Amino acid sequence: MKDNNFLFDASALHKLLTVYKDYTNKIDYNYIYILDLTFYEIGNTIWKDYYLLKRITDFTETSEVIYEILKELNIIENLSLSFIEIIKIAIEKNLTYYDASYVYASKNFGLILVSEDKDLIEKGNAISVKEFIEKYLKNNN
Repeated sequence: MKDNNFLFDASALHKLLTVYKDYTNKIDYNYIYILDLTFYEIGNTIWKDYYLLKRITDFTETSEVIYEILKELNIIENLSLSFIEIIKIAIEKNLTYYDASYVYASKNFGLILVSEDKDLIEKGNAISVKEFIEKYLKNNN
């Protein structure tokens, strides 16, 4: 893991913190990046899991646990300054602007994109959380 840096989108971060939570203590968060918009996406996921899907019963505890991890991550800010480049990626790859922003950031910051989004895996050269764990965590711990 130490030779690579990773950009997690919200879907990957959510899966890591729920399905693969046993691995969270094995990650060196110095090598993990998120976009500033990830806070909004994760917040929406917590709301959806609590309010709509009823997957969680205590949103406060869940939010506090997730926030403690989010604070440890490197945050890429101000991608709005790259609006033209991101919209070009969105159009060329037929991705949402949100997804294109992750593709742009991973390319421009030399990060391996980690996502559970099938479009990002297919069109954005992302890897899944399972692949991240198998390639970069299991072999190094």
